[in-house]
Amino acid sequence: MAVRDRIKEFIKSENITISDFEKQMNVANGYVNSISKGIGTDKIEIILEKYPNLNLEWLITGNGKMLKNTEKPDVKFYESGNIPSGRKLIPFYDIETEAGTIQVSNMEDGNEPAEYIDAGDWFLDADSAMRVHGDSMFPEYKSGSIIVMREVFDKRLIVYGEDYMVQTCEYRAIKRLYKGNNESCWIACSVNDEVWEKGPMAGRLIYEPFDIFLDDVIKVCRVLGCVKRNESSRIVYNRRKK
Repeated sequence: MAVRDRIKEFIKSENITISDFEKQMNVANGYVNSISKGIGTDKIEIILEKYPNLNLEWLITGNGKMLKNTEKPDVKFYESGNIPSGRKLIPFYDIETEAGTIQVSNMEDGNEPAEYIDAGDWFLDADSAMRVHGDSMFPEYKSGSIIVMREVFDKRLIVYGEDYMVQTCEYRAIKRLYKGNNESCWIACSVNDEVWEKGPMAGRLIYEPFDIFLDDVIKVCRVLGCVKRNESSRIVYNRRKK
């Protein structure tokens, strides 16, 4: 099997299209099919940056397994054939996604998923999940609930008026995005319309809109849905082999 064929096999396992993969690598359409013998080190670095769990030895030589041996037992259980068709495990990153006052966040905390969520066939197009913190997006997203997301690689595909998780080098936030005053930024809005009742800010929104400059955006994900509990809990359910 050639490198090109192994890349196609990996793409298929990620439930994405070849076109999506090529966009992530910032290469022209048809690049994957054009690979004849090998692949440049610059492209390999991009692939491993996007998919750190991919086994480099397997990609280059075909030896070993496709993925590094870092899967949790639950994942192995599902991959062994016990997961029903039409279902998908969603990586859950146990880091809080800010939906309130902007705070500095350490993005390195989210490199490895803490758990995997079995959401049945509800979110087959999802690629990650995170916990919500703060009240700026209440009542759409309650603090402590979990949002399920899909990464958007082309910023031109942002649908204005929809909710996104936006990550920069300074913060991570869920906001409803609108077109900015120029092409260099988005307007990030909250859905919580509470206002200050007293003081110098009386009558103004507690969670005011602000600009997000596109050049500062490291990652943007479309919010596909929300999983919430009526009682507080930090448990993420995983099916386990009896």
